[in-house]
Amino acid sequence: MKQTEPFFGRSAALARFERMTRAELDALLLAKLRRQLERAWHTNPFYRRKLEAARLRPEGLRTLADLRRIPLSTKDEFLADQLAAPPFGTRLGVPRAEVVLVNMTGGTSGKGQEIYGRTQHDVALQGFLHYLPWYMAGLRPGQMALNCVPTGGVTTGGWGPPEGFRLAGATAVHAGGAIGTDAKVDLLQRLGELHFIYASTNYMHTLTEAFRRRGIRPADLLPMMRGIFLVAEGYPAEWAHGIEDAWQCRVHEGYGSTQGAGFVCATCEHGAVRADARRGQMHLFEWLNYAEVVDPDSGEPVAPGEEGEIVLTNLDIQGSPVLRFATRDRGRWFPHDACDCGRPWHCIEAGGVGRYDDMLKIRGNNVWPLTVDQVVFAHPEVAEYSGRVFVDAAGRTEVEIRLALKAEALGMPAEAQARLLAGIRDGIKDRTNVLMTLRVVPAAELPEYVYKARRWSDERKSGYAAQR
Repeated sequence: MKQTEPFFGRSAALARFERMTRAELDALLLAKLRRQLERAWHTNPFYRRKLEAARLRPEGLRTLADLRRIPLSTKDEFLADQLAAPPFGTRLGVPRAEVVLVNMTGGTSGKGQEIYGRTQHDVALQGFLHYLPWYMAGLRPGQMALNCVPTGGVTTGGWGPPEGFRLAGATAVHAGGAIGTDAKVDLLQRLGELHFIYASTNYMHTLTEAFRRRGIRPADLLPMMRGIFLVAEGYPAEWAHGIEDAWQCRVHEGYGSTQGAGFVCATCEHGAVRADARRGQMHLFEWLNYAEVVDPDSGEPVAPGEEGEIVLTNLDIQGSPVLRFATRDRGRWFPHDACDCGRPWHCIEAGGVGRYDDMLKIRGNNVWPLTVDQVVFAHPEVAEYSGRVFVDAAGRTEVEIRLALKAEALGMPAEAQARLLAGIRDGIKDRTNVLMTLRVVPAAELPEYVYKARRWSDERKSGYAAQR
């Protein structure tokens, strides 16, 4: 019997939006924004107050640019609102009885977890927003898919993937945090069949290194691989090409969040990196989440190719929608024609999304961990690293990077290793204006990252306290 695609397949969800002109898509977005503002005006006290403060009624939204009249929503506002009116705050836009699922953010910023109430409609949309990017990356019914992201819990990222793979009709293996990396390699050897992997950037690095330590080339063991889908962190283009070479399939990427109720954008068939080392584009699913990329200081939209803060507005979420939510995520914006796939959807550059909150101020310089990642992992000899900022006995700010080298690089001559370290050190200095001390350590001294990596620690507060 011929196997059909799920209901949320190309004919039902993509063809209409792929065929639109940009003008047609903009008209649709304006109509959906008006509808969402109308819903918020009548059902959502939190956003009714914001609309009244902006003196903007739903019918007053005449252009997409008018949306910028609404003040940004922030995490701090949500947390205060929840505290004043627990558990969902005043931004729950439906009767309490219609909430069928609670989602929370991961709390990685250290400020607390936002709480979102989801309706049946929202739950279905969350599943779709996980399935859609995997379909674009080539996942089809019946294909074996390995989910390396921990499942369960209360976050959208823990709940959404199982539902997304179910909608895809894939044969899902949810290994996540259930078994260790070596056990995953053993499992894949037993299965002998795999088409698709979903993993954080850093865990994909960990898994590939586990194969290398055993002397196994993943592509030789799993020749049916069709795609790798990365999430959660940026990466250098050289690293992505190395992953594609090891697995002999294309690397894809998506950017998502609990505020976006799943993935907000993802790469098309061209993938996350091109053969000429150019980065690919993640196409925004604009008809579901309207995304702005703005200068965090002025609030104005950035020009093509410029970086700014990603601001999200849900167009279909009913339970706990967000309007102009300031994500604190930093991305590089491009218009739709930056990719030659022909889709009319604007883009965010693949491989470069990072957190403004992750920035370290070192000796007067803004240092982004992603920048250091891109320098370090551009050298294929490096397996992993961690960095620390601390105060030495003389009260000076120092930065140390501990590097673990791959097994095949450990036996290199001392002169070659010295040249490698000098190249990394100089590359970091060129990109950050900060001179850092590098030290090679055994791989066992560095942590193994299961999902998001936290490679950097800032120990300056404790250092200053010890010197009092």
